[in-house]
Amino acid sequence: MRSVASSCLAALMVASVTVVPANAQSVRWDMPNEYPATSPQGETDQFFSQRLSELSQGGIKITHHFGGALGFRSKDQLDAVADGAVPVANTFIAPLGGIEPMFLLMSLPFLTTSPEQARALFEVAAPYFDKVLERHNQKLLYSAPWAPSGLWSVTKVESMSDLAGMKLRSYDPSSTEVFRAAGAAPVQLSFADIVPLLSAGGISGVVTSIEVGLSASFDEYTPYFLELNYDSTINLATVNLDAWEELTDEQRAIVTQAARETEEYAWSRIGEAVREAYDLGKQRGMTIVTDIDPVFRAALVEKSEPVIQDWVAKVGADGQAILDTYRALSIN
Repeated sequence: MRSVASSCLAALMVASVTVVPANAQSVRWDMPNEYPATSPQGETDQFFSQRLSELSQGGIKITHHFGGALGFRSKDQLDAVADGAVPVANTFIAPLGGIEPMFLLMSLPFLTTSPEQARALFEVAAPYFDKVLERHNQKLLYSAPWAPSGLWSVTKVESMSDLAGMKLRSYDPSSTEVFRAAGAAPVQLSFADIVPLLSAGGISGVVTSIEVGLSASFDEYTPYFLELNYDSTINLATVNLDAWEELTDEQRAIVTQAARETEEYAWSRIGEAVREAYDLGKQRGMTIVTDIDPVFRAALVEKSEPVIQDWVAKVGADGQAILDTYRALSIN
């Protein structure tokens, strides 16, 4: 993954044009992220801070706090940024669905099955996310995708009967409802709580992407990965509006440019990153199943449709408009 990151960084640096004036007041931001520095989200944040430092000639610097080091889970970070406890954060948005149903969009089951579809859906929805974030005293800096979610498991899962009674980690109300309807026993957990339960045998499955599982060595406990392409979730990096307004015009231009470059970096690398993650998983002795039984998948899709309809009912006209526009795109 490092080779991909390096090539993207080199390409994007060519476009750099703006520098902060030498006499501008320096900016120092703390930035929490629930995920490890070695995860795709951690690497994305480090790309962002590197570009900020370069574009501002050291005038804007970020101190990273990975792995929930500040005590914030993703579900806490919306309020943390809104209240100014931290000026910026990179947040996995699915757990925020209980606060704002719009945040469940990208994790709706089987709505997207590839990074290309996920990006198309996000671009349709971006103005709606901006509107929601403004209500929480913050604005969007960049989105960063996860690889499509699959199922990590202690034993091989090939059918609905294999899911029956399985205690597994879900990450939002939608995934909890879908896997409960499929006969499993899902428990909604933040990322930081997964390994302790895996090691203690409290759960025997985890719904998440291949990359993030490898970054936390899930393969030591769950040697099977099923490529469900369940969804393509994202993180959103946001900034407190008061902190944003304190910046000079030049500094805001720099942050905007760095954020734009970071978003392009994050989305452009996901396909290659998945391929490299599959190779790494196999090197570690994992069994990665990519040929899911169509009957099994169809059964899961059927269990998912009520979740999508419930989401539309909660979000209202904006939700229906997003789905109608997305489904009309040629990428589907």
